[in-house]
Amino acid sequence: MKRILAALMLTGFLTGLCRAETACVYEYKGPVLLLEPGSAVWQTLAKPAPLKEGSRVKTGAKGFCKILAGDGTLIDLDSNSETVVETLKLEKDGRNYVFNLIKGKIMWLIPKLKEKISRLEVKTPRAVCAVRGTSFTIVVSSDISNIGLFEGALDVTAAGKETSLNPGKEALVGADAEVKVSGRFSKFMQAEQRRYVKLQKYADTLRRKLAAREGYIDDFLNEQDKKLRAREKRIKDRLEKRDKK
Repeated sequence: MKRILAALMLTGFLTGLCRAETACVYEYKGPVLLLEPGSAVWQTLAKPAPLKEGSRVKTGAKGFCKILAGDGTLIDLDSNSETVVETLKLEKDGRNYVFNLIKGKIMWLIPKLKEKISRLEVKTPRAVCAVRGTSFTIVVSSDISNIGLFEGALDVTAAGKETSLNPGKEALVGADAEVKVSGRFSKFMQAEQRRYVKLQKYADTLRRKLAAREGYIDDFLNEQDKKLRAREKRIKDRLEKRDKK
C-alpha cells in the first residue's frame, strides 16, 4: 500500500509543478507522453498539462492530443507522432512559436493577429514551414514530408529554396529536398480537409472561451488539478479502508 500511495503522491507532484498560460495539452486520449525540458524521463499524462519551451510531446499507437495556445492556436497531434516545442512566446505585441515535428501527423489551426507581430514555424526533417495565419496538415514519414494547405499562406523552405503554397495545394518534400507542388489535394489530404472543417468549429468554441475569460488556460489547468487530487484522495481512502478490514 505504501508503494501505491507514494506513486499517487509522485503523480500529483509531477503533474502539478508549473503553470504557463502560453499553451497546454488541452485534450488527449490514449497513451500521450510528455518530456519536460532538462528531464530524461517521459511522463504519461494523467491530466491536461502546461507546455513550455523545450517540452516534447509524443503519442502512442492509439493516442492523440490537442494543444491549445493563449492566442487561440489549436494544434492536433495524431497517433504515433512526436513534436518538440522549441520556441513558445505569446506577448501583447505578438507571438513567436517554433515547433519541430519529429514524426507523424500534425494539423495546425492558427487565428490571425491584427496589427501584431507573428512568427510561426514548423520544422520537419525535410523542410521548414513559415506560417502566416494558416490552417494546414503536415505528415512526416521516413523519407517524405507531406504538407497540405487549407487556408491562408505558407512558405515551404527546403535546401535553402523557398516555395510559396496557396490554399488547396499540396507539397511533397523528399530526400532530394525538392519541393514538389500539386495543384490539387490527394485523397488523403481531401480527408484531412474534411477533418479540418470539423475541427475549425471546435477551435472557434475554444477561442470564444479564451476571449471571454482572461487566464482561461490557467483556470482550466487548476480545475484539472483539483479533479486529479480528488480522484487520488478517493483511491487513497479506499485503500486505507481495505487495509483496516
